[in-house]
Amino acid sequence: MTVTPHDVTPPATAVEARSAPRRVRGIGLALTVALLALAVWWWNGSRHEPAAVPERAAAPADTVTLSAEAVRNGGIALAAVGRLTRGAPLEAPAVIALDEARTARIGSMVEGTVVETHVEVGDRVRAGTVLAELHSHVVHDAWADYRRAIADRRRLTTELAFATSAEERAQRLLASKAISQQELQRAQADKVAATEQLDMAATEVRRAEEALEHYGVTNKEDPTGESGETIPAVAPLTGVVLERDVTQGTAVTPGMLLFVVSDLSEVWVLAEVEETHVASLGVGRPVEVSVAAYPGRVFPGRVTFVGDLINPKTRRLTVRCAVSNPDGRLKPNMYATVALGTGAPREVLVVPAAAIQDLDGRSIVFVGDAAGGFRAQTVSLGPVQDGLVEVRQGLTGAERVVTAGAFLLKSELQKATLAGD
Repeated sequence: MTVTPHDVTPPATAVEARSAPRRVRGIGLALTVALLALAVWWWNGSRHEPAAVPERAAAPADTVTLSAEAVRNGGIALAAVGRLTRGAPLEAPAVIALDEARTARIGSMVEGTVVETHVEVGDRVRAGTVLAELHSHVVHDAWADYRRAIADRRRLTTELAFATSAEERAQRLLASKAISQQELQRAQADKVAATEQLDMAATEVRRAEEALEHYGVTNKEDPTGESGETIPAVAPLTGVVLERDVTQGTAVTPGMLLFVVSDLSEVWVLAEVEETHVASLGVGRPVEVSVAAYPGRVFPGRVTFVGDLINPKTRRLTVRCAVSNPDGRLKPNMYATVALGTGAPREVLVVPAAAIQDLDGRSIVFVGDAAGGFRAQTVSLGPVQDGLVEVRQGLTGAERVVTAGAFLLKSELQKATLAGD
């Protein structure tokens, strides 16, 4: 019997046909299990995950928000930024300096040692106050010369008295014909010589006294020298001790600086003015000086000297102004601004001086907004006139600024800043 290939089914092919449905069912079961595991994981994760908390909107920086009642109780008032037409100020940077006509730099006149000091820096002293006492060999030499001159004067005074008596006796003897005319003339010559020598001795005494006075020692006709063993360093004027460069025991030499004393009731302000403004300068011209330490305050003064030399690097010249300083607010070496007058008129923004506050070294004003908040705005200021401060930068002119109660807002802003820190 013949068997053809079409009549016989291969065994492998039959097995594959029977196993195909089982593989499909296995894959479907695996997918089902995976989906169930994923669903269980999501359910557990979503149940334990905390709900998201919406973020709060951060408050704007440098802003204070108060209730209407707090605004009323704090006396806070707002006003629109003003506009005025003012002449452009002619201003120049400057520095406060000592008035050299009212300043004394006391130095040592001798070589010696400081025995004692009597003042400290900052002490107020009057003219003639002894600042320190110095010991030097020159004072002993001066006393020796003085004592020698006194002794010579006394000796020559005695010799003159003897010569005078001799002349008178010679005149009596000549009248009685006991001596010749020549002997009388000799007695008269001796008297003249004694008088001249006494005059020279008196001059030497005066020279020795002046030497002692030059060192500040008062002799008081004391040949022993006990009235002045030390040389005093004396203040020549009334003022403040600004520098003290010696202490007890310091060795000094001639010309060495000991103290600086200055009368600060009037100071110099040295301004550097652009050469384009030279034509408007003149001695006696009134000026206004302002310093950063006292915002809004003006110190009046006058021009006392206009420099003759332009600085080739800055194209400026120095103008010296004298400013009264009775309360001592202006300190030497302070930076300042000098207003020398006004130029062409121009429109400027102004706010009341009470609106300006100082916060961390910057000038600010509080600007009110429609929501009841008050924003601290940094501003650049110009000169003050009639209680109104020119605002050069920081405002547009459309704002309303706090004119009363600004200090309360500043305090609230600082408290909020500390709480945030």
